Formats: sequence, structure tokens, C-alpha cells
Amino acid sequence: MNMQKLMVYIGYTAGALFIMLGIAVMVTDLFPTTINENIKIIFGVVMILYGLYRIVILSFKNQQRDRNEESDE
Repeated sequence: MNMQKLMVYIGYTAGALFIMLGIAVMVTDLFPTTINENIKIIFGVVMILYGLYRIVILSFKNQQRDRNEESDE
């Protein structure tokens, strides 16, 4: 396995972890109870959106790289 594929897998894993952490923040008591419920929901949504952003950007970069490799051959 080359280093580039490893970095892609790490990127997808990080995106998935951000999504899971965002869900956990919203539905569990992961944060202290002194934080307002609305703040927890906002923070959870932001983390989910960031995880989705990472996955989408990584997918587009992979597609572009694959097209460039095909045109080079």
C-alpha cells in the first residue's frame, strides 16, 4: 500500500470520526451540564458539517487525481 492511499483512508476515517463525534455531542452528555443545550446542538451540527465537508472534498480530489492518472497513461 502506498503512502497516498494510506492518507486517503486516514482522511475518510477522520471525516467519519467528526460526524460520529458531532452526533455524540448532540445526543449524549459528553459535554458538561453547565453548557446550554442549544450550544451543544450547534456545536454538534458544526462538527457533522465539517466531517461531511472533509469527505466530499477528499472524494473530489480522488476523482480528479484518478482522471489525471488516466490521462497520463
